[in-house]
Amino acid sequence: MKYRIGWSIGMICFLLSAARAQQPWQNPAVQTENTLAPHASFIPAASEADAIARKASPNVLSLDGMWRFHLSPNPAQRPDSFFSDAFDVKNWKEIKVPAHWQTEGFDRFIFTDVEYPIPVNPPFPPENDNPVGSYRRSFQVPDNWKGKRIVLRLGAVNSFFYCWMNGKYVGLSKDSKTAAEFDVTKFLRKGENTIAIQVFRFSDATYLEGQDMWKLSGIERSVELIARPQAAVQDFFVKSLLDSTYQNGIFQLDVSMNAPAPGGRLEVKLLDADGKPVFRQQQPLHQQTRYHFETGLRHVKSWNAEHPHLYTLLITQFDKNGRTVESIAHKTGFRTVEIRGGLLLVNGVAVKIKGVNRHEHDMHTGKVITVQSMVNDIRLMKQYNVNAVRSSHYPNSPDWYRLCDEYGLYVVDEANIECDGMYFHPSKTLSDKPEWKEAYLHRTRRMFEANKNHASIITWSLGNESGFGENFIATYQYLKSKDDTRPVQYEAAERNAYTDIICPMYKSTATMLEYVRRWRDRPYIQCEYAHMMGNGGGNLQDYWDLIYKHAQLQGGFIWDFSDQTFKTKDKQGRDIWAYGRDMGNVGATSDTSFCADGLFAADRTPHPQAFEFKKVIQPVTFAPVPMAANSIQLTNRLDFTHLDAFDFSWSVTRNGEKIAEGKWGPVDVAPRSTKTLSFPLPPMDGTSEYFLTVEARTRKAAPLVPAGHLAAWEQLPLGPKDFQAPKLNGQSATYTENEQTIRFSGKDFAIAFDKKSGWLHQYVLRGEEMLLSPLEPHFWRAATDNDIGNSQQMRCAVWKDVLQSAVTEFIRVEKDAAGATVVSVQHRLPAVDAVYQSQYRVMDDGSVRVDVAMKAGKSFQPELPRFGMRMLLKGKFDNVSWFGRGPFDNYEDRKTAAAVGLYRMKADSLFHPYARAQESGYRTDVRNISLTDAQGHGLTAYGLPLICTGVLHFDMDRLEFDRHAPENVHGGSMTNDDLVWWNIDYKQSGVGGDNSWGATPHAEYMLPYRDYQYSFILRPAAQ
Repeated sequence: MKYRIGWSIGMICFLLSAARAQQPWQNPAVQTENTLAPHASFIPAASEADAIARKASPNVLSLDGMWRFHLSPNPAQRPDSFFSDAFDVKNWKEIKVPAHWQTEGFDRFIFTDVEYPIPVNPPFPPENDNPVGSYRRSFQVPDNWKGKRIVLRLGAVNSFFYCWMNGKYVGLSKDSKTAAEFDVTKFLRKGENTIAIQVFRFSDATYLEGQDMWKLSGIERSVELIARPQAAVQDFFVKSLLDSTYQNGIFQLDVSMNAPAPGGRLEVKLLDADGKPVFRQQQPLHQQTRYHFETGLRHVKSWNAEHPHLYTLLITQFDKNGRTVESIAHKTGFRTVEIRGGLLLVNGVAVKIKGVNRHEHDMHTGKVITVQSMVNDIRLMKQYNVNAVRSSHYPNSPDWYRLCDEYGLYVVDEANIECDGMYFHPSKTLSDKPEWKEAYLHRTRRMFEANKNHASIITWSLGNESGFGENFIATYQYLKSKDDTRPVQYEAAERNAYTDIICPMYKSTATMLEYVRRWRDRPYIQCEYAHMMGNGGGNLQDYWDLIYKHAQLQGGFIWDFSDQTFKTKDKQGRDIWAYGRDMGNVGATSDTSFCADGLFAADRTPHPQAFEFKKVIQPVTFAPVPMAANSIQLTNRLDFTHLDAFDFSWSVTRNGEKIAEGKWGPVDVAPRSTKTLSFPLPPMDGTSEYFLTVEARTRKAAPLVPAGHLAAWEQLPLGPKDFQAPKLNGQSATYTENEQTIRFSGKDFAIAFDKKSGWLHQYVLRGEEMLLSPLEPHFWRAATDNDIGNSQQMRCAVWKDVLQSAVTEFIRVEKDAAGATVVSVQHRLPAVDAVYQSQYRVMDDGSVRVDVAMKAGKSFQPELPRFGMRMLLKGKFDNVSWFGRGPFDNYEDRKTAAAVGLYRMKADSLFHPYARAQESGYRTDVRNISLTDAQGHGLTAYGLPLICTGVLHFDMDRLEFDRHAPENVHGGSMTNDDLVWWNIDYKQSGVGGDNSWGATPHAEYMLPYRDYQYSFILRPAAQ
């Protein structure tokens, strides 16, 4: 009986599920209805001249603009007849198209990384919490379109939609990142027409669109009507390749008509950059619909990311009377991409991929972006030495590929497939589920067909973070069957046969080394590495040292190009970068700053790590020549460019001041070659620190890169001398002592030590107290995003409040071997089983030499976030000048791009306002640093020989991360306090950056529990 009851209940549930699955938005077997077959992305023009000029076509009617809009909470409550002419929408609100309805004030924002924004129950979206947006507008068809075939093109709609025209059902579609087209000729009428679109926020498609991004809804790209002849070019596939010498071109073109057009003809032209034809051929149009053109071309100008030479392909249809019917222009580049000998070759060269991942994101409009913003992104990439971009994790706007062709970027084009959120479901993935195979193929097919003609696309990607299974085997085989000119990659295929490139993500340098211990059959190019969340970007130099050393390590793609934050205001009206719950209380999955993991902020201002990346991938590297102080060796890291494209100059500094400079004449070094250059070495004394700085600047302007742009540089030490700090002069200051204090005094100064605490707690200059807190040990830092990810806050918590339990074992005044007066102090730090020793030599000019040492005990303790000292100065001492690395934030594992020099800025400018407020304001390898007031009075610290230093114009405790805090804390909200927080350190731990969910900084950049010691001098700044 129990069995029968159980069976009956199970059957009822099955039947109910089956009934639900009949709804198209819940059924992965239904991807489209009535859409036209996907094809190459193009807009036909009325003439060849118009096509070449990209002139607005009279045969295209934009439906962008204001639409009537209504948002329903779920499908059951959506208006079911709003598409009818009789339905009155005049009281509906208006919304822009294209736009997300969230950025227009409707519904809530959701950001998730791994988790789905809905309960995991594929293929079903939630029934009740699934907003539906209903759009409607009217338009008129131009009178001269009569007799033409009218195509409706929706560039991108998220995530599922129905469409009606004049009250009649047109069709439906899924895949929110590729275009859907419908033939709407029969639905149109003379005069006013009405289009209605109903968009579901969630559908079965949501399960394949689980990318780490804002889950936003609506019509994301333009809506257009396109008038075409009844018989016209429907599709074309151009292959512009190079022969085995990589000198001569192989041109192949297949053109498909939507219907026969007998009596007419097709003409194909190929024009060079000057508009001169290098190939021209005509074919008569007959009953067939497919036509092939092919030729060989000698000595073509090849396309690569450094020199993106393009030819203009013209496909023109003529009618039987010889009149132009339509003309299509497309820029094509001759290049060959292949995997051969275990390497990725572009035009026969094993290129290094200096890439970034890039989401489409605007700080105000989300994923609705403009062509100008795309150009601006490419400008940054070119100026920061980036040569490749992965369209993470979906096909981008068609304009993006056109611009990458034009300006030169290698593109990995990725299908809109990610089901990482299935990790929280027993099934783990959809990639091995047969019922989802058509959905995988549909998305792959649309990507390929739309973008197949772009020279910039050198690799297809099957998707992202979706496990592996038969569905990916099917999409791999589909792409290989359709395109023999590009490799196909997929990270989760690992080393099986269904990826042509080994493209893991977030692998360590140790893993990379393991791969190249023997020669493999495929190259190793990380599809994601170096997670740039918050104050990160450490270890980049280590990665690229390996990449340049080993041929099969061919680079990778940084995560991510820019933050996916929104620019808004805090409660006090200050600009902040909004993330997670800032955009609405949407639940725990969105309450993180995982959307802020870019080289650049959302407005494309650089984070400090952007400078580091630019430096480590620069096109020219420089190295000293052994036994030749006046020579350097240049290495050309470019693949296709000679170094005569740059002007080279040099300069020499002594203690930060320039003493000599010069330029070299034209330097012609072939790609991947080296050359030694000499320069006149100026006289050098034996007491100063000298640096040689070499620069490479662009000789001529190029598109998006001006002449004189700094492309590469290096700073090399000259001579054996390190910086020499001034010696202590004069005699020991006189002192007095009582039960509470030891007090030193002299002309215009007084320095006192608290005998109970054991710390220097008073520094008076010219009658004014400098300190708001004692100079005392400091072992803690405010958590970075990477620290939070690897649990450093918890693992190292013992170091935060070490001084609370510190015991002063002694403080005494004694003489050293030279007869100088020394304050010797010893503390026991029971919290960390250590002894802390400090010595202070106070001189009669107000200088203090500080020598500190920590003796570690025998117990195990976690690593130290920092080893140093800190004090608080009055807020007026906010002018900071230093001789060390700068000008931006730098750390032990992120300082390659920070040159040693003389810098000056206000105290609040040292802090970098990351989206989530965190550790910042730090500088390494500092020789000296001064904090002064407007009159130049203050304190200077000299390293013996070097120190690291951090300066904040507020209490560092305000940066502390509290996961239970009611609100997010933003870098932009960090206003000045009436104090300056000053760290004078031996070192701070590196910031790391291999990933942000467990990886610590590399061991060589951490501070393990052991003995430490360092020294510095404090003295009045006026001296």
